[in-house]
Amino acid sequence: MSIALSDISWSASGRMIVDGVSIRLAPGETLGLLGPNGSGKSSLLRLICRLRKVASGVITLDDVDISTMTQRDIARRVALVEQHATTEAHVTVLDVVRLGRTPHRGALSPWSQIDDDAVDDALRQVGMAERRHQIWQTLSGGERQRVHIARALAQSPSELLLDEPTNHLDVQHQLEILTLASRLPATCIVALHDLNLAAMFCDKIAVLQKGRVVAAGTPDDIMTPSLIRNVFGVRAYVERSPHHGRQHIHFLPDHGGQPAKLEAAQ
Repeated sequence: MSIALSDISWSASGRMIVDGVSIRLAPGETLGLLGPNGSGKSSLLRLICRLRKVASGVITLDDVDISTMTQRDIARRVALVEQHATTEAHVTVLDVVRLGRTPHRGALSPWSQIDDDAVDDALRQVGMAERRHQIWQTLSGGERQRVHIARALAQSPSELLLDEPTNHLDVQHQLEILTLASRLPATCIVALHDLNLAAMFCDKIAVLQKGRVVAAGTPDDIMTPSLIRNVFGVRAYVERSPHHGRQHIHFLPDHGGQPAKLEAAQ
């Protein structure tokens, strides 16, 4: 297994945020983390790269307990793109992406052609190669998101963790970023709000509710009207798209403030 979580729990201020989560991913798989706000998605990603310490349970990378690894060793293989990463420093796009090479270089190591190639490839993959000398503060929110993803790709990770990577992106770039993530040789865990994007791009899905996994499996197994109603509180009709062959969710409005009959959504 590339990543394995066994009965992981973590709490903050006396409240359980991640509660007994177990997930296993084979190398190269893409897992979508779904759940309402506050369900524990972001916290779980930070636990995997040991930015937070688990209260109980074990997380392993290729069967090695991350508690026995140095933070540098973890950073050499696990890249995290957070939701609200920002900086006030006067830096360029290139400066930000070059930071992704930090775990692979010693304090006195010279910058190498390998580093240049990794940065160039990362910029190209997110469509920002021609903007490499642009100042960070002049970028839009969506452009900044793409640069942070490029920084993570420059890290050459074998595991890539993305926390709401489609926030602030237009539809074209949402599709481009998730297509890229799904085709990378890396194992990917992507926290998403958009259920249709998860169904289109993820091999597996884990649905969190109040810190616990309430469903896990393929999109075909998970995307059911009853689960969507129970977890997200909305009515939905689910069908297989004739265009991409994956599940597609149609969200149905309530009528007059009261839930409409559910027969059509079953």
